[in-house]
Amino acid sequence: MNLNLLKRFSSFLNDKTPLKLRLIKRIGDNLFKLDIAGSIFYFDLSKGKSGIFVTEDLLLSPKSYNAPFDRSLEKYCVNAFITKAQVDGENRILQLFLETKHSYKTLEVILQAEFTGRNTNLILLNNEQVVLDALRHITLSQSFREVRINKKLLPLPQPVFAKKVMIEKEGDLFVDLKNLFVYRKQEVLEKRILKVSLYIQQKILHLQEILKSLGNKELLEQKAKEELEFGKVIIHNLYRFLDFRGKEIVLDGKLIVLPPKAHSLSQAAQIFFENSKKLYKKAQNIYIQENHLKEKINFYQNLLGMVQNVTNIHDLEILDSNFQKDIKKSKGDKAFESFFIEGFKISIGKSERENIVLLKEAKAEDLWLHIRDIPSSHCIIHSGKSKIPDIIIYKAAQILVGLLKSYGGSYEVDYTKRKFVKILEGAKVVYAKEQTLKAIKE
Repeated sequence: MNLNLLKRFSSFLNDKTPLKLRLIKRIGDNLFKLDIAGSIFYFDLSKGKSGIFVTEDLLLSPKSYNAPFDRSLEKYCVNAFITKAQVDGENRILQLFLETKHSYKTLEVILQAEFTGRNTNLILLNNEQVVLDALRHITLSQSFREVRINKKLLPLPQPVFAKKVMIEKEGDLFVDLKNLFVYRKQEVLEKRILKVSLYIQQKILHLQEILKSLGNKELLEQKAKEELEFGKVIIHNLYRFLDFRGKEIVLDGKLIVLPPKAHSLSQAAQIFFENSKKLYKKAQNIYIQENHLKEKINFYQNLLGMVQNVTNIHDLEILDSNFQKDIKKSKGDKAFESFFIEGFKISIGKSERENIVLLKEAKAEDLWLHIRDIPSSHCIIHSGKSKIPDIIIYKAAQILVGLLKSYGGSYEVDYTKRKFVKILEGAKVVYAKEQTLKAIKE
């Protein structure tokens, strides 16, 4: 974090105090969203790349955060007033002095954001500099400056021989903070896209190998017919060779090699009949398996296209959340794909078979989504009786539309509770009490 930019940000807040801190919420492991009097700022406390930025992009997290520190932020900071902002000398530490009313009394706390390279942190302090809570708790064995609840926080020594940075107000602060986000996005996005793309490509190659390994329908049917004929010929001539014990026999001009497990001609005929049935069944199932695999390959190819065209790092984290779960579980093929947005699980079928499973497993109060009048995946937002924010529904619809193998444009997505969706046949349904939104495919 540039010290001059941090001082300019502090000066910007001081010029307008008191300011209401309407919201502070964690939307990434080290990323915090702040609504200060209607303006949205992001504090990134990632080690080695911390900073403050603004963006017009909609940043949503794959999960919701409810750790003790998140609850402390809500208790002490949400709807508090910023009475003063200051930077700790030449240290990249921003202190926000807050006042909030609780149970007929006013609480005064300090929200201290430390953008100090490897030792970044977000700390809640009282007026005596005693730690109330912190993003990272640090013991004396880790550092001379421990960060522990109910312990006084030592000041960070000022940099030795540091040149005092004067506030330079050249340029627009918001433009500079936006540029920080652009730089962060360019730096991180390309690497993450490559990582997720490679994983999806591996999935596609694996499915293509399975597809190649399937037998040929015509050859299987031909083999099934041959085995059936062998069985019929043996039964037809069985009376002539009641005590036959050989390994092969010529009947009606055909050389028939008997199955190794056959101890008699009658047993050989039975094995030929059973094999014929299995081969016919396998031949019929190959068509179903081929379709299922092709649908899944098509799904992942469309997902790969989505990932490679992502411009928002948090959209990529939502798509990547599916693979992170997959890597941890690593228990073979899944019934359907699942993504996570703000802690809500969004499941999407990759094929007709998976759509059927998804419809059957969804609970009555879950939300069902489908693109109107277009054959496509079914989508379920697993919510139970929880209210689903509109932005989650819209984001799920965007993913659903993004997975279409089609040109860009505007699509209508219908959604309703699962209990209002009736299965007719396979994955074909009728539904009622739906609402409709428009989602754009870029």
